[in-house]
Amino acid sequence: MSRLNVFVTVGMGPWPFDRLIAACTALCADHDVFIQTGTSTVVPPCEHAPFIGYEETVRRLASADVVITHAGNTVRLVQRMGKVPIAIAREAARGEMRNDHQVEYLVAEEPRGTVVALWGALSDLSERVRVHPERSVQLLAATKPLADVNEAALEDLMDATVGVVASDNPFRKHPTARYAWAFEQLRSRTGRHLDLGIGDGTFLSALTDRTALQVVGADPHPGYLTSIGAERPGQRLVRVGEELPFADESFDSVTMLDVIEHTRSDQATLSQVRRVLRPGGLLVLTVPARHVFSFLDPDNAKLRLPRLHRAVYAARFGREVYRQRFEDSSDGLRGDMAWERSEHTNYRAEDLLELLGQAGFQPQSRDGANLFWRFLQIPALLAPQRARALFDAPLRVDGSLFRSANLFLTAIRV
Repeated sequence: MSRLNVFVTVGMGPWPFDRLIAACTALCADHDVFIQTGTSTVVPPCEHAPFIGYEETVRRLASADVVITHAGNTVRLVQRMGKVPIAIAREAARGEMRNDHQVEYLVAEEPRGTVVALWGALSDLSERVRVHPERSVQLLAATKPLADVNEAALEDLMDATVGVVASDNPFRKHPTARYAWAFEQLRSRTGRHLDLGIGDGTFLSALTDRTALQVVGADPHPGYLTSIGAERPGQRLVRVGEELPFADESFDSVTMLDVIEHTRSDQATLSQVRRVLRPGGLLVLTVPARHVFSFLDPDNAKLRLPRLHRAVYAARFGREVYRQRFEDSSDGLRGDMAWERSEHTNYRAEDLLELLGQAGFQPQSRDGANLFWRFLQIPALLAPQRARALFDAPLRVDGSLFRSANLFLTAIRV
C-alpha cells in the first residue's frame, strides 16, 4: 500500500472531537499524517498541533492526498480546490457540538457527490483512506464544478449570524452579555471545570445545573463563598489567594469572567491558571475593553476619586458597608479588587493577546459586546434593587448592537 499525505483538521471550535482523533491514530503507521487536534484530549502518535494559522491550513489542504475534516467550512474550501474531502459530522449527542447542524449539512451534501461522509465509530476509516485517491477521481468526473462565490451574499450571511445565541441559553435575555457568550463556549463540554471569580454565583449555578461539567467555584471573597454555599449546599467552593490550591493539570476548562483585572497581578494569575489547566484545555476569558468611554469605569472611582466615591457609596449603602468593603483590608480586597492593584484595567485587545501568549496560551476566538453600557451600568448600580430591572432592556440592546466596551476571548493552553 502506497503512503499518502493525509491532513486531518477538526476546526477552531471549543468542542473536543476525540472520536475523530482516536480513529485517525491507526493511520499514522501507514501514512504521513498531520492532525490539527483542536481541544481534543486524545494525543495521536503522529505530527499534530492544537491550532494552526490560515496560511498553513491552506498549504496543507493543497498538498494533501487525502483531507479528513469535520463537516464545517473546510468541506467547501477543499471542494473549491478541486478535491473531495472525507467528512465526519460532529454530533450533539456525543458532546461534539451544541447542536446537529453539521449532521444536517452532511446529510444534504453527501448526495451531491463531492464529499465522502463517514458516520458512527469510524471503524472503516483506514480502508476509506486507502481507496480515496481513486474514489475521488471517479466522483469528480461525475460532478460539475462549484459555482463562484457571491461574496456580498456571504458577507451578509456572516453578519446576520454573528452573535446569535441559542434559544435555550439561560442567559439569552440577561443584561450582561458575557454570560450568554461564555455559556455557549461551554455548554457541550465535559470534564472538570473551574469557575474562577464566582461573584454572586449566577454563572456558576447555570454551569452546574445545565451542563455536564463538574464545576468547582473559586473566589478570594469570603462573603461570596458563604452566601453561595448557603444557597447551594452541594456546590464545591474553594477560597483562593494568589496561588490556586489545585494540582497541576487538574481542570479541563476554566472561566474568568471580568476577573483578571481585579487580581493583584494579571501575569501571575494567568500563570496559575495555565498550571492547573491541562494541555489543550480551554480558557474562557472576558475583560473590560479600552474604548472611548473607559474613563467612566466605576471600579476606578475608588482609586481616582476616593472622597467622591466614599460619599456616594456610603450615602447609598451605608457607612459601615463602605468600611467593610473599602477600608478593612483583612481579606486582601478593596471592594472586589486586590488591595495592591492600582487600576481596574480596561484592556486593549492587542495587549491582552500578547499577555495570553506570554503566559502560554494560544488565543482561539474573539468577540465583544456593548458601547454605552457605562451610562446604564452606573445608574443601575446606584438604583434601588426594585428599579434595576428598568435598565435590563437597554443593556441588552446595547450588548447586541455594539462590540467595543467588553472583550471576550477563548484560548487554549499550549
